[in-house]
Amino acid sequence: MVSKSRRIDGQNILYHYFQKSILREGDQFSKELLERLIIDLSIWLPIIFYRRLPIILPYVVRDPSCRVKRDTGEDEWGSANSNGFLRDDNSLIKGIVRSFEVKSPKIPAYDGLRLGTGFVASHIWGTVAIEKKPMISSRHHMLNSFTPNLVWLPVQISKLTDREGSLAQRMLQAVSHKIYEEINMPDDISRLWENLPYPEELQSLSVDLKRINYFAVPSEWLTRRIKGLSSEIDVILSADIIGDVKSNKIKSRRYLPTLKQIPIEPRKELNDWLAKYKTLISP
Repeated sequence: MVSKSRRIDGQNILYHYFQKSILREGDQFSKELLERLIIDLSIWLPIIFYRRLPIILPYVVRDPSCRVKRDTGEDEWGSANSNGFLRDDNSLIKGIVRSFEVKSPKIPAYDGLRLGTGFVASHIWGTVAIEKKPMISSRHHMLNSFTPNLVWLPVQISKLTDREGSLAQRMLQAVSHKIYEEINMPDDISRLWENLPYPEELQSLSVDLKRINYFAVPSEWLTRRIKGLSSEIDVILSADIIGDVKSNKIKSRRYLPTLKQIPIEPRKELNDWLAKYKTLISP
């Protein structure tokens, strides 16, 4: 007997319909359907963005536990983790594209408009191997905001790609490789692709890059963003000698005060990384 309290959730019905009734691993129809859905409905950061700002937030990692409320009634979003990186719940990633219009070659419902509700900033790779150790890509400081590891999707599509190892996830990975991997970048950036596997069975996937949806990012915005990031890095690097860190807010009022409590060795590794990255994005 079905409980009368159970209800159909219209927000999830398409996901369950595709996942349980339509999509089948190894089925040609499933592959063609997913290819259409992903290429037609995914929205990417443009290549110029990747060239100029390959890692958008180099001192930020994703840590969902930062939103768990403590005994004080507050959460710990924006505080430093044990390695000195700012703990985020993906809020900082989601907000990046807020002001951008979408440039879509074939979806009129996208073209020339900004994102409203119902879209998700998705990490394309889930579990990866860093120096042969498995970890979630968004927990890694270089991969969390690595431009080729990010895509914006309608909620129902994102649920399909969130399934680890699914055809939908592998399809996104293949498309990302097609868009970005061949772009000439500094060695420190190019080496990141070694941690982002290209699905073997999809390497022959034909992707017409002229069909891809991109955010229209003004060059002036990128220039301001890089300048602002360089200033933030300078503040982080000088945190040891700043007296009143509370007057220097980096995304969160919690970050610098908690950063100053991190031991010297992880702080040095963080500083070395940020100083190097600053040289990579300097004009």
